[in-house]
Amino acid sequence: MNRYLLAGCAAAALALGAGAANAQAKFEVKVGGDAYFEGGYVNEDRDEGARSVDFRNRFRVIVTPTAKADNGLEYGGRIRMRANSGANNARTMDADRGYIFAQGAFGQVQMGVTNSFNDATYVTAPQDYLQLGIYDGVAAWIGQTSDIGGGLAGLNGSMLSQSLVVENNATKIVYFSPRFAGLQVGASYTPRNDDSHASVNRADLTPVTATGRGFSTTFEDLVEVGANYSNTFGGVSLKASAGYYWGSAAGTTTVGASVEDLNAWQVGAQVGYAGFSLGGSYTDFGESGQIQTATSDNEKSRLWVVGAQYTAGPIVVGANYKSGKDAGSLYTAGDRTLEVYEFGAGYTVAPGLTLQAQYDYFKAESDLSSAAADLDNDGHVVLLRTVLAF
Repeated sequence: MNRYLLAGCAAAALALGAGAANAQAKFEVKVGGDAYFEGGYVNEDRDEGARSVDFRNRFRVIVTPTAKADNGLEYGGRIRMRANSGANNARTMDADRGYIFAQGAFGQVQMGVTNSFNDATYVTAPQDYLQLGIYDGVAAWIGQTSDIGGGLAGLNGSMLSQSLVVENNATKIVYFSPRFAGLQVGASYTPRNDDSHASVNRADLTPVTATGRGFSTTFEDLVEVGANYSNTFGGVSLKASAGYYWGSAAGTTTVGASVEDLNAWQVGAQVGYAGFSLGGSYTDFGESGQIQTATSDNEKSRLWVVGAQYTAGPIVVGANYKSGKDAGSLYTAGDRTLEVYEFGAGYTVAPGLTLQAQYDYFKAESDLSSAAADLDNDGHVVLLRTVLAF
């Protein structure tokens, strides 16, 4: 029922905004994008078979055609294309966003492959010294022999996820209300979080086999509601966000076992004054997707972050602490944690061109084991990067 209500509201908003739209309106096409080049040095305890230095980069181009009707309705679309090759020099080009939108006095409706409402509006610790909002980039530099990847990290993007991203940028409808006295509300509906772009998948989720403990990261009929606030009082800026996501999980083929439905939420706040800002957030995915059996005692998946930064003209410096925890693979009883102490600085050389430096100390602990070795790890990561935004 919730999904039909959201889809109906979106259609009604578009109909009210359309009125006598001018079919001959001319489109204005804007081209923008961003890129970064990053070099890293890693010194970690578990460094078997790993070098200390590597480079990586990413380039994205965003094309946005827009038009405006005589009645004030603005409409158009957006596509974001990435040059984002993977391992072994495999060169790939993809489009990780592609949607159409309409906006007016009713707010904005987005339809297609786009961010969820919370992922587009979440508030967390200030991290302007990081590139392009990538708050969990350090995880890519930690050795593959550590237990920080896989498992339930596939549910929420990573163990350092600070927003509700379980919808995996699948095809959806998202609604953003107008902002009133600093407050904005919104919602989204996603049929399946493994279905995007031109794909049509009307099949119900296939039941999973409960082999002891385990998990599923696929959900259907995902519904999200959220709100955010942004205002300034006497030079003091205040920001806050809250969001809740729920959806249905597949059943199991094992009697006495069940898969937990999706239940995830996020809250965050930030305050700033005279160049200083302080904030934090908490993201909780609970036991979403976990297979429950009579003997299971699963750890909840959650992350909290707190940090501060100072901005003076072209210079920004900041620091934060991140602590993520989840149940790991679930096929073995236990949990895993990842703590990160982070310091960073950025300098804007010219409009759209920024130099950044970052240092992270991380500590990963796991009750899981591989063969005869534990997977605990700790170490230091130093990153230098150039960021282009146009």
